[in-house]
Amino acid sequence: MTVMVLTELNLGDLAFLFGPHLVESGEPQLVVKLLTGKSSDGELLVYRPDGMLLQRRVFRGWSTMPPPLPPFAVLDHLFLVMRAIVMAKGDSTVALIGTACSPGAAVATALARRSWRPVSGQLLVVDRATGQTLPFHVPLDLRGSALESARTGGLIGPETDPGTWRRAEPTPAGESVLVRPELLGPIVPVTARLAPPTLVRICQEDGDRCELAPWAFQPHVWPPNTSDLADAPRYRLLMPEFGGAEEAATLIDDMLQETPCPGGPRTAREHLAGSTTSPST
Repeated sequence: MTVMVLTELNLGDLAFLFGPHLVESGEPQLVVKLLTGKSSDGELLVYRPDGMLLQRRVFRGWSTMPPPLPPFAVLDHLFLVMRAIVMAKGDSTVALIGTACSPGAAVATALARRSWRPVSGQLLVVDRATGQTLPFHVPLDLRGSALESARTGGLIGPETDPGTWRRAEPTPAGESVLVRPELLGPIVPVTARLAPPTLVRICQEDGDRCELAPWAFQPHVWPPNTSDLADAPRYRLLMPEFGGAEEAATLIDDMLQETPCPGGPRTAREHLAGSTTSPST
C-alpha cells in the first residue's frame, strides 16, 4: 500500500516513526493530510488521488487505534491490526500481547539476543488475504525494567545515535523512551511476508518463575468481530512481577523452534508496492 503524507511534521519526525517504510518514489494510492495543533487536537484527512475524501477524523496522536498512518481505518478490507510486539525467527512469528506497562519489550529484547528479529515494535499487522504477518517497523516503547535493562546493557546511552531513540511524554506509569527497532539487532526486511503469528498473552503475578502454556483468549483486533486469527495458536506467558524476561524468552524460543507452524499461508494475491515520501506497508 502506497501513501503520500502531507503534514506539518518534518521528515526527521516521520523517519524516526516509520524508518525503512519511508521512501521517495512511487505513485500513491492514498493521500493523507495531517494538520496538527500545538494547543488542540489535530485533524486527519484521507483522500483518493482523484481528490475524493474517504475519511475525516480527529488526530489525537500516533497511538490511537487504528493508527493514523498508514490510514488503517480505510484499509480494513486489506489489513488486520492488533497491539503487540512482534518478533520472528526462522519459520516462527510471535506476537507478544500485553499492556503498555507489561514486560513485553523486555521479553522482545531478550529474544533479540537469541537471534529473533524485530517485525514490529507496537502493532501486529496481518494481510487479510493471505494470513501472513507483515513488518511494521515503528519504535519500541521501553518502560520500567525494560528501560533500565536497556541502559545498563548499553542499548541506550551517551554513545547511542540520538536519531535512534527519543524520550516520550511522561506517563502516570513513569518514564518512557521510544527506540528504533534497529537498536535490538537486524530487523526483518520490509518486503518480507512472514508466517501467521503465534499469540502470546503476557500476564504477571506473585512468584519467581515463568510459565508458558496453551490458553484460550480472544484478542482485541481491528477491524472488530473478524475471524482472521481464529486458527492462530494461543498461549499465556505467566511472569513474575519483577524480572523474568530472560527465562520467558528461553521458553518462547524453545517452544516455537520445536513446534512446526500449523498449516501455511493462503495463496497470496497481488500486492501494491512503493510510496511517495511516506510509510508503505
